[in-house]
Amino acid sequence: MNDVEQLIIDKLTGQIGEEDDLRLSDLIARHQEVEQLWQQMQQVHAMRKAISFDQAFNLDDAWLALQQKVNIPERVPEPVTDTVAMPERKANTRWLRYAIAATATGIIIISVFFFSGIFGSKETDEKGIQIKLANGSVVHASAQDSLANWMQNARNAKVDPGAWNTLVVPAGESYSFQLGDGSKVWMNSVSELRFPLLFTQPDRIVELKGEAFFNVAHQASQPFKVQVNGLTVKALGTEFNIKSYNGESTYISLVNGSVSVENAKGESIILQPGEAVVVDNSESPLIKETFDETFVLGWLQGMYYFRNEKLQQIAVVAERWFNINVQIKDPSLPGLHFSGALDRNKSVNAFFNNLASSGDILYKNENGTVIISRN
Repeated sequence: MNDVEQLIIDKLTGQIGEEDDLRLSDLIARHQEVEQLWQQMQQVHAMRKAISFDQAFNLDDAWLALQQKVNIPERVPEPVTDTVAMPERKANTRWLRYAIAATATGIIIISVFFFSGIFGSKETDEKGIQIKLANGSVVHASAQDSLANWMQNARNAKVDPGAWNTLVVPAGESYSFQLGDGSKVWMNSVSELRFPLLFTQPDRIVELKGEAFFNVAHQASQPFKVQVNGLTVKALGTEFNIKSYNGESTYISLVNGSVSVENAKGESIILQPGEAVVVDNSESPLIKETFDETFVLGWLQGMYYFRNEKLQQIAVVAERWFNINVQIKDPSLPGLHFSGALDRNKSVNAFFNNLASSGDILYKNENGTVIISRN
């Protein structure tokens, strides 16, 4: 750790002396890179060492103790975003509490950057983002595309506006766009959405594979439904996240408004903000639970936060986000647990360097294949 990082940590934990405080203020004022590091470490987006939180670590006690030393706001200002950027979220400071309190116990923090749009610096699928129109033709999308562009392409191709089209977002990419009814959708990597250009039926229906965040335009006379993994999510006007990848459970998390979730057996449940449903398949019982917005919605800002999570699952997310293959050579490693964060704006090597800093693993990157072995 360099001297500037130590000064910042001392400042954040209230242990900095008057002389060092003046020195840090001068460095921040005179050097842009120091100012950026100060801002990033203040945000405390991630921890440097991907290690598990101690089960005996009491977050609330540590937070209260630290608050007596540092003036940490209860509400963090929302970032100002463009209308085509990822959605603004109400501030949730619990992740900030974890990371700053962890710093007080000796865990070193590092800087990360907010995600803002398509990650052009990463390797991406050669086909890129595609819209497969109902007539079989394919439109190649970019971050600047809009529904108006698609509609024009569809008209040129003489596509029925009410017919199904499929948006395909490959590994290493994400995409945000607006449906014909004004509803906004943010798509994560390795995801597909089937939708009509115009909703001409009594219900507005789309079909999802993978993960997406929906901000549904309110139309009481025409309910909005998402069909996913044999489940039906119904909403009038609301915000919710759905995660449903092959081989994984389906997570439906409500942020604002109200939705109903119905399984293949006709059983249904109503969710309120802050509640989620997790089901293994379309016939599983529907049971409510609460969720942490930081961990569920972090992907919207290009962050994947993991707490005491198996290396095998972390590798799956890394494959989706960086469009790589991960091979874990030692059979004892997939079940190894880590805590930390994956930042898709940084290089794949930067992430695995941080993961390897725990001392448990080694890795090498061979032309897009990351091979992990025991240290």
